[in-house]
Amino acid sequence: MPGRVIAYRFAGGLGNRMFQAMLADALAERLGLAVTGPAMPEWRIAPADLPLPARRVLLAGHRVDVARLSYLLEAGIADGVETEALGCRMELLSRPLAERLFPAALHEGAQTAPDELVINIRAAEILGPVHPGYRPLPLAFYARLLAETGLRPVFVGQVGDDRYSAALRARFPDARILPSVSPMQDFATLRGARHLVLAVSTFSWLAGWLSGAQTIHMPLAGFLHPALRRDVDLVPLADPRWRFHLFPAEGWGGTPAELDATIAGQEAGREATRDELALLSDADLVLDAARTG
Repeated sequence: MPGRVIAYRFAGGLGNRMFQAMLADALAERLGLAVTGPAMPEWRIAPADLPLPARRVLLAGHRVDVARLSYLLEAGIADGVETEALGCRMELLSRPLAERLFPAALHEGAQTAPDELVINIRAAEILGPVHPGYRPLPLAFYARLLAETGLRPVFVGQVGDDRYSAALRARFPDARILPSVSPMQDFATLRGARHLVLAVSTFSWLAGWLSGAQTIHMPLAGFLHPALRRDVDLVPLADPRWRFHLFPAEGWGGTPAELDATIAGQEAGREATRDELALLSDADLVLDAARTG
């Protein structure tokens, strides 16, 4: 409806900002709103500078009740929406909209081969006690996937001079390592992979979701774990390319003991079935395993 505006404001890194821009555009399409907010020059996104109505709904977090929001606008209770919500939930995502906002042709990544397993490494600041929902993944997990797939490892991203990176190099001495050059090149490299292993990261998840990969390995750990963060749902159960690997539903404290276990421990995750993941979710409709067989 003319005059009604949705304004987004950014919080967090590139992956979070991409989710925030997607959600604003998705709600704008559904509710007939004009979009305003900060530019994303890396994606050539430059919304119009529009005034924000005084009567507005404020959105945060991940859950968005679109029907209720529509009612408030239609009833004239609000004339606009202000949001810093991420909306990391499958029902709020549109692949065509995301491909329009974030076209692959804008950025070129490093080339990887069909017989390589491209593994995104998130390390750096999250090795410490930064956030309980973000964590490095156990080296035993990568070893398990490489043994199961028979593919050659390529590590992409935050491979630096820290203990975790040194242990990664020592355990996988024949791996090809592509240290981070820029976020956009890393994103394009991951997006162009044939076989991909995600990090616990919105950035990594989006690169996989927007990719044409044949196989996408998703670790269910940190904020991606359905039992640890019930407000988040980034498990594409309907997409057969995705394989889901379940880890203990534990927050990350960034302690030396936790890092030691991540580097040298035996925890490697296990592959979870789609039925199992549906039962782990907090959806209102839950599978009755006894009746469905």
